[in-house]
Amino acid sequence: MVVRDRNDACPGVVDASPADDGLIARVRLPGGRIDAARLRELADVARRFGTGDVDLTARANVQLRGLREADLPAVAAAVAAAGLMPSRSHDRVRNILASPLAGRDPHALVAADTVVTAIDHALCAAPELTALSGRFLIGVDDGGIPIASARHDIDLLAVARDTFAVHVAGHDTGRRVPAAEAAEAVVRVAHAFLAERADSGAWHVRELPAGAAAFAAALAAGRARADRPTDRPRAARPPIGVLRQSDARSAVGATVPLGRLTQRHIAALVALDADLAITTTRGVVLRDVTDPAATVAALEAAGLPCDPASPWLGVTACSGLGACRRALADVRADAARHALGRPRTAAATGSPPAARVDPHRGDPRRVDAHRDDPRRDDTHWVGCTRACGRPAGATLMVAREDGTYEAVPAGNPALPALPAGPPSPTAPTSPTAPTDRS
Repeated sequence: MVVRDRNDACPGVVDASPADDGLIARVRLPGGRIDAARLRELADVARRFGTGDVDLTARANVQLRGLREADLPAVAAAVAAAGLMPSRSHDRVRNILASPLAGRDPHALVAADTVVTAIDHALCAAPELTALSGRFLIGVDDGGIPIASARHDIDLLAVARDTFAVHVAGHDTGRRVPAAEAAEAVVRVAHAFLAERADSGAWHVRELPAGAAAFAAALAAGRARADRPTDRPRAARPPIGVLRQSDARSAVGATVPLGRLTQRHIAALVALDADLAITTTRGVVLRDVTDPAATVAALEAAGLPCDPASPWLGVTACSGLGACRRALADVRADAARHALGRPRTAAATGSPPAARVDPHRGDPRRVDAHRDDPRRDDTHWVGCTRACGRPAGATLMVAREDGTYEAVPAGNPALPALPAGPPSPTAPTSPTAPTDRS
């Protein structure tokens, strides 16, 4: 049983986390949604107080780096004024995922945009829920682009028109709720989780003392439980390129190289004045587009590829040397070298287990595929064995002291016995609990 004897160190806006390049503030974007006006204001905050860049996370949130302690009140005030922090007390618990086409997907069974908004309001209206971990994750799967995952604490899965099944950590609770009652159902389950975790300090449903299955059974209370896996078949690739909406308009998905929006990127997005969604693959989707060809051209010109065969697709990295004192290498430079040195439409060959790779020479055994190939090999490059920000399904490239990388295949929870780098104040660890990388 996992016992947490501390609160998680996941940053927010009010509670920023230290790093080598300054403080990190994470701005929650329920459903990954942000409009052009708010993105412009966020970019202004990043330029005035931080590095100027805006980083995307695997939970479809954004981060500002390089902040100073003295500037945090001004940063928080600016983020709140932009409408991106409706509750200071609930800053870190607004972790809600949804499809980037929520409310627009032609295959959706539920209008997920309105459900996400309702859940966000309900969370912020419940004072007790400030006790949730900053990593407690809620998914709203509308039946279109798959979102639900056994790694999520609560998932609403659309099973019929305007009807959700309630899952916890991949287990069906047997509860079926209309979309209008979905937010209330989420709050009830969150309260039940806090009561069940007792003194264990669990951050996630899967860490509960009696286990996630027992928690789901208790929530069922006599209801029939299918208990089928939450993970649905994944789409062949992330939402990149021109995408069809349920109305006459389109959406356009773009890759953000290494998940970092520069001021140039942001200026292009703001100029397009489109409704925007951040994706869990650290990309962006512009929604309600009337001229997709012109939108693609503008994004490509700004360095945001809209090609599903882009070499940047599926390559991510942690902050690396200079930003984190644990890092053993400039992983972002090495990841970029890897991306730009690989063919755009090569045949997938898979990953050798625990292979040692020299990023300066490349590795002929590791070839990434066109993203339409389900055998594609995503890579996440990290400076130490804490493996921060690892996406699901990615081969982990762990920096070694000798300048090479250890390749840990996707699905392998074991990390190589390598030095984790010098101690860092960014993530204190519990002697009784492993570091949480979800």
